[in-house]
Amino acid sequence: MENHHSHTKLMELILMTYAQIKPQLRCQLEPTDTGLTVTRHGSSYDISGLPISPTLVSKIFTQFNGERAVSEVIEEHGSVSIDQVGMIIDSFHESGFLIKNVAADSTTGLGCLLELEDLQNKLMYETLYENVFWTNCQNPEGVPQNVFYGMAIENYHFLFRESWFDAPILGLPGSIDARVLMNEFFCEEYGHDELILKSLNELGITREEIYRTVPLPETLALCNALAHWAATDPLFFFSTMGVLEGKDLKIDSYVSAMEGSEKIDDKFIKYIRDHSNINLNDGHGNLSREIFKKFPIVSLDEVARLKSKTHLFIEIYDRFYSAIWNHYSNSSTLLRLIEH
Repeated sequence: MENHHSHTKLMELILMTYAQIKPQLRCQLEPTDTGLTVTRHGSSYDISGLPISPTLVSKIFTQFNGERAVSEVIEEHGSVSIDQVGMIIDSFHESGFLIKNVAADSTTGLGCLLELEDLQNKLMYETLYENVFWTNCQNPEGVPQNVFYGMAIENYHFLFRESWFDAPILGLPGSIDARVLMNEFFCEEYGHDELILKSLNELGITREEIYRTVPLPETLALCNALAHWAATDPLFFFSTMGVLEGKDLKIDSYVSAMEGSEKIDDKFIKYIRDHSNINLNDGHGNLSREIFKKFPIVSLDEVARLKSKTHLFIEIYDRFYSAIWNHYSNSSTLLRLIEH
């Protein structure tokens, strides 16, 4: 009884597979009294012993253009079953008369990331690059000093908390190669908050003062989200790193905007520029791609799941920049001090 049940389940799976494929006919069909004449590349072949009438086979199979699923086509012919059509599909496929076009259920790690990057870019051009911070930076002279300084403060808070979201991933068990890349990156990133602190020192902000401040809620939300994904969803966390590290960028728009403003002293810009150049010269923006190359296979279900989370990530990242403008352009003080 158990073997019969297993066999039935197997047959159901086979029939489901046939129903979903989108075959493409690669020959011409002509019904005859006894079967079909199949013509390909100038050569003709006679086929007989078909499970359904030759005329019906011709009607069905000439609709297989690589875009229509088997189930969709045979719905128009109620007396035909998927297993009958499946037998002919197999025979035609083996003879080179038809391509099965079986849908792949997985892709490569890099293929997965490229799909995610397409979505990331689309969402960033729709939201992030159109937000109040980045649109105003297109006209640096119109940006208040405190916004530039506030960006540095929030960036310091972000980098100071980088161990929250980098450390959980350092022991990743799934891939030794990916773990090595992540550990190398962590070593290179360690201490970058000190570069930003040097810029803040130029404003008279001391280490003790910055320790007594809190970041904006949106900055903390970004840090907490990344920490959560690093601990619970490593593959998705890796997909965010290219965005955070400025993939495909040749210049840092924040640095360029400050350089285009006469209000900002170059002594303040210097250390932020140094930090930016380290990321650009060391290729940190390519880290996601290098890591995803280490994963040979990613299921399409997993790709769809990662895409669904990408919307939330870009929204959080968008709010991070918007909050910097909204707060620091309307505040006369830079530091959000915790008073005892």
